[in-house]
Amino acid sequence: MTVTEAEGDTAAQAPMGSSSYSRFDTDWLSDATLALFATGGTSPLFATSSTVEVRYLGTQATREASLSFQGPALFDTRSGCNFATALVDEFCLIDSIGTARTLGDLATGTTLDFTLTAQPQPLGSPIDQRASAESFSSLASARWIDLGGGQYLLGFEEGNDASYNDMVFLVSGATATLPSPALPVPELPTGWLLAAGLAALAWRHHTRR
Repeated sequence: MTVTEAEGDTAAQAPMGSSSYSRFDTDWLSDATLALFATGGTSPLFATSSTVEVRYLGTQATREASLSFQGPALFDTRSGCNFATALVDEFCLIDSIGTARTLGDLATGTTLDFTLTAQPQPLGSPIDQRASAESFSSLASARWIDLGGGQYLLGFEEGNDASYNDMVFLVSGATATLPSPALPVPELPTGWLLAAGLAALAWRHHTRR
């Protein structure tokens, strides 16, 4: 599996919901969209081809985290505008929002199991504080919204409110239905082919007499 940086710069972003420190890509998300994650899809997503693109769209979590797939880290979720900075600078931007990574050399039908690793958070209200790092699998801690055309919004839950929009990503080149493998063309047994060839020769010889 390979990871390459896709085209995309830091996107226009703004706080959404009730958190002034949240930042979300305004081209893709709104408060109404974020609310849909609570009832989003829960089945696994699968690759539809050898490449899948993942784009980071934002966070409303207080702690910093990173998203990875099969080992390599793809994004740092609060780079350039962590919780402490956002509390004093309402205009700070998360520089990874809007950027994308392309996962390559995948097998069609690969299960897209992303891992979100969240760091400890000593700041904020008691409900926001986290004493230790935690890891979350997208198979158990995320929900998706189907945008059509192989694009899915994928939202993680790293807290306790079951909103499933703490960190949001756009996954392109995916499906929630496991692709069927191509069926091989059945080969006729060698004996059948030989018999058919001999029969054809015999018929040709007969018609020439």
